[in-house]
Amino acid sequence: MTKNIKKLRIAAALFLFIGFMLSAFPVRTHALSAYLWDGVSELQAGNTYYVMDTVRVRTSVTIPEGTKISVRDGATLKISSSGKLTVYGELSAAIGGTIVNYGSLNIKKGGKLNIYGLFQSSVSANIGISGSATIFNRGVFESSSASKIYKGSEIYVKGLMSFYKSSDVKLSGTITTIENSTLELRGIMAVSVSGMIDVSGHLTVGTASNVRCSGKLILTESATYTRFKTITLTKSGEFLDSRPKYEFEDMTVDILIDEPDVLRKGIDVSWAQGDSIDWAQVKAAGVEFAILRAARGYISEEKPMAEDVTFRRNIEEAQRNGIDVGVYFYSYASTVAEAREEAEFFVETIKDYKIQYPVILDMEEQYQGNIGKKKLTNMIDAFFEVLMENGYFPMFYSYKSWIEAYLDMNTLDKYAVWLAQVGDEVTYDGGYYIWQYSFTGKVSGIPNDVDLNYSYKDWPEIFKKYHLNNM
Repeated sequence: MTKNIKKLRIAAALFLFIGFMLSAFPVRTHALSAYLWDGVSELQAGNTYYVMDTVRVRTSVTIPEGTKISVRDGATLKISSSGKLTVYGELSAAIGGTIVNYGSLNIKKGGKLNIYGLFQSSVSANIGISGSATIFNRGVFESSSASKIYKGSEIYVKGLMSFYKSSDVKLSGTITTIENSTLELRGIMAVSVSGMIDVSGHLTVGTASNVRCSGKLILTESATYTRFKTITLTKSGEFLDSRPKYEFEDMTVDILIDEPDVLRKGIDVSWAQGDSIDWAQVKAAGVEFAILRAARGYISEEKPMAEDVTFRRNIEEAQRNGIDVGVYFYSYASTVAEAREEAEFFVETIKDYKIQYPVILDMEEQYQGNIGKKKLTNMIDAFFEVLMENGYFPMFYSYKSWIEAYLDMNTLDKYAVWLAQVGDEVTYDGGYYIWQYSFTGKVSGIPNDVDLNYSYKDWPEIFKKYHLNNM
């Protein structure tokens, strides 16, 4: 009996020891053929680890050389504000996986950061890259952090890389983008003498950006470039632009960047304000410009495409009283062909007039928002192509919420925006050149409520310079 009890005690002790050993080390699974990592356990050189759930790094952790961590689909690796993750091996976010940095992430020389999924870094975090980083086709890199990209480091962008307006980046290495990728510079970036940005995709320089280049900025033949602020080149800085000249280069926001800001007050009107506006009183009330609805799209067989019933009188009376005018078309299109047909009707309506302000597409119907971003982009491009072929400077109008929800502004930000956002301030992050801030304005000479706007450029002088809009 005593021997049996002794054997049982030994077996129990052995069982507890095995359980302890299993809990003390990462678990190897045959199905994954890799270890599961909990954010705490020590990482062994040469191993591959998977993050399969939400895992937090709260202390200082090093990924050794030859070691890989992959954040899998549906999982999140969070570097806490107290955490520091140093990478000599490889850190990856798989498609559907997310890495969030609130602390410190350092990719050392020889280390790799691979983003197939999503990477986000907060304003309180910091990033250091001495090795390499690749943002793959479906990958998204979003940073509001202070970042140092050291000499000899290389970043390859095949998807989307965005440095937000809170970011502060010091670039001494190289950022290379391929065709169909996007690089957004919306915060502070200083490119040192050894630094280089080599763009074959799309480059956006945001409205709040401050980019100073002492190295090289290269735009290859396939590159597209939208700038809302000027990149400052120092004496050592080089800007090499190999893009072919294109027919409509004078009709995008590129021509507006170096033009001075000029604040002007204006209104926009349509049939809703009636056909008896006293434009002399409107002028005396301090209105400097008016945007007029010229026409609208096809609604039904009973309501075909039509000119606004007040357009002719409004444009002639406004201009006779010394008020500069822009014009807009209210769209109901749901296909590329319909968008092009609307634009042709629009051009036919306005062709006999000099237009001092932009020629505008108003798109805001809910069913249009449900069409999908790619198709909407093609529709807007088609509409504006007709305008530009006829020498008109295009602008897009809609509400902040509509733009943010339904449009791919990474593609469409080459076009100027007239933004509708009622209130005392704008919270839209993109570029805009006219702001509609009220729908209930009161102006002498107009019997009912009218929309109020601010404009920020001297449009008549710009259009005279480039011979646009019949100016």
